[in-house]
Amino acid sequence: MRRANAIQSELRQTQIIEDLTEVFESIASMHIAKIHSRVVTSKEFFAELWQTYIGLRVDPSERLQRRHVTKGRNVLVAVTAEGKLSGDTDERVIQALLEAHGNNNQEDIIAVGARGAGLLQAAGVPVVAALPLPVSDVSVNVSDLINALTDYDQISVFYQTYESLRIQRVARIELISAVRSLGEDVKEDVETVSSQDYIFEPGINEIADYMESVMMGVAVIQIIMESKLSHYANRFNTMSAAKKRAGDLVDGFKLNYFRAKRSENDERAKEVLRINHKALEGIA
Repeated sequence: MRRANAIQSELRQTQIIEDLTEVFESIASMHIAKIHSRVVTSKEFFAELWQTYIGLRVDPSERLQRRHVTKGRNVLVAVTAEGKLSGDTDERVIQALLEAHGNNNQEDIIAVGARGAGLLQAAGVPVVAALPLPVSDVSVNVSDLINALTDYDQISVFYQTYESLRIQRVARIELISAVRSLGEDVKEDVETVSSQDYIFEPGINEIADYMESVMMGVAVIQIIMESKLSHYANRFNTMSAAKKRAGDLVDGFKLNYFRAKRSENDERAKEVLRINHKALEGIA
């Protein structure tokens, strides 16, 4: 049987791990509580704003003069966590992106989050840009990402969505194709907004372009916030499982420690008895 002091040393180390996992679990819980209501409200707001934008149709005949300078390429974007404490969802995000990418040489790949960039590098897949996930949960700056996405013909974003504390799923959204097609896919029986009926300053095309850019920014921020919430939920679940595992190990070490201690005390008592017995035999 192992010595009690060796077991006690491992017990203390495991207790430290248990305490650390509890701290990380609490931090993740605070982040979830901080942004959960905001993300839910943002999703509702985005859904309403999207419906409003869909209802605000611009006459396609007045959009024919628009000239988008494009790269002639598409881009796939992976939104992942910065670290490795978010479970296996990041791996599933990258897997979904790679399955969609195949060997398409007309598609670039952008990684948001160090975890995704590392997984793509390990898979031998080149990226045209690797951007950090925004740190703040309150003021999310996505200007660098928006600039990197400028002028692509199609933008496909792969990220993880938050359904509940225990359930996070991989999702895909087509950003630019959905936005840019709204003006061109107007049905005849749908009322449109025309410069023949209204006066626009600076111009109808500029206003439509600005609205599309606003919708793009709102959509990207929503994706980032929902992805961050999912990361925190995954981290909470990972730390909860780790804390439970550490707690089970602590209980096992305590049991083994007390058994080893009792065994050592018994051996010590037996040794004392043997010494006393020999002493009595010497006297006799």
